Amino acid sequence: MICEMCGKEMASLLPVRIEGTVLSVCRDCARFGDNVKAGGKPGTTAEPSVIQARLQNRERRMKTKDVYEGGEESFELALDFPKRIKDAREKNGWKQEELAAKMNERVSIIHKLESGTMHPDDALIRKVEKILDIKIKEKVTIAAVEKSTGKKGMTLEDFIKKK
Repeated sequence: MICEMCGKEMASLLPVRIEGTVLSVCRDCARFGDNVKAGGKPGTTAEPSVIQARLQNRERRMKTKDVYEGGEESFELALDFPKRIKDAREKNGWKQEELAAKMNERVSIIHKLESGTMHPDDALIRKVEKILDIKIKEKVTIAAVEKSTGKKGMTLEDFIKKK
């Protein structure tokens, strides 16, 4: 018999798992892998538990998710966030320059936030909330959407004017 790793002609070979593949190798090459139980199926590449875990993860990833299902809650930027920022800054008696220095941001950023021409990203929201000790994100409940069943959708006939 021939060793599948080095090619030596040997009287007996050992089944060994090397990088996930079961090979019949000589005693010298057997040190590069893990021994496989006698009677194990040659060609198996992974343990059944690993395969099951991968299949379950794949199934979970492939499942479609309805974002409107269940009336979940999320946090979104408040509509009146510019007013909240300006009021909190004035309450502390700070000018825009002072707030910008405390936040390590440019004055133009503070001006844009207070005028509402810029919507802050998550990092800037956290800075504003921490420095001014206010909340500019609100908890929003997603309303449940009724799914229509049995009704026919729109067709081309709905768009064509009949004479």
